[in-house]
Amino acid sequence: MNSSYLLLKDLRLHYLRWQGSQPGRSAVLLHGLASNARIWEWVAPHLAQAGYTVYALDARGHGLTDSPGGSYGFETFRRDLDEFLAACELENPLLVGHSWGASVALDYAAQAPRTPRYPCGIFLVDGGVIQMDALPGATWETTSQRLAPPRLAGTPLGDFLRRMDGWRDAWKPEDPGADPVPIILANFDIDENERIYPRLTFERHMQIVRAMWEFQTYQAYETVRCPVRLVLAQPAAVNTEQEQMYLDARQRSAAVLQGRYPGLQVQWMADSIHDLPLQRPASLAAEINRFGRIC
Repeated sequence: MNSSYLLLKDLRLHYLRWQGSQPGRSAVLLHGLASNARIWEWVAPHLAQAGYTVYALDARGHGLTDSPGGSYGFETFRRDLDEFLAACELENPLLVGHSWGASVALDYAAQAPRTPRYPCGIFLVDGGVIQMDALPGATWETTSQRLAPPRLAGTPLGDFLRRMDGWRDAWKPEDPGADPVPIILANFDIDENERIYPRLTFERHMQIVRAMWEFQTYQAYETVRCPVRLVLAQPAAVNTEQEQMYLDARQRSAAVLQGRYPGLQVQWMADSIHDLPLQRPASLAAEINRFGRIC
């Protein structure tokens, strides 16, 4: 794995790269909201072994990429992605997105012109399925309250690590020795007093949430001109009303999409959590590679 930077027009973008063995076969991996490129660290080596040269990007405002002012809407991230593909001279890459990153991939495939950079296919991991304003009773006020991130800036590192101890049981990674803590901590700066500060600020986080609220997911599929695969997490158990609401929303939205687009491939991965790249990296990579063979 190599860690590199690329200077785009107004942005120094950080990315990770794994060299594959098959020239011209590339996969570009997009992380979710308030996440970072390292969430793909356990998936990417499997794809590289299958021949792909793999690029995992830190989106603007995330990870080690710059955090300039201005818009954090889909148009901005679409432009960043297009400039990255052009600078790396990638032709017909396989786009893989997780959560919000799935919506970024979907938006790119829906809006980008049919240049050599147009993806050969998009693989959407537990994202790119819900249209927020189509959910029963949804309003921007309730949605913004529900999706606002916790105010973690200034939290002592030790307190945060103790919180993470409670999350480990849910992750249950395929490799029992795998430790997700360094990957999660890459979402934060840590000061000399060992207090954490999210690299994506609260204000920019909410700009992206607003863009997600306005994003017309169902309509976006109409202009996609490449194969699409949706892989959705099916939890082993639903423990809270919030979890049940999220599962219901994904099931309802997936049904709508399959009704409108009968050729859409949708797979539910049993006994899984939202962070599939951390929990099921080998299984997820196998599904990505299987999809890539038909693109």
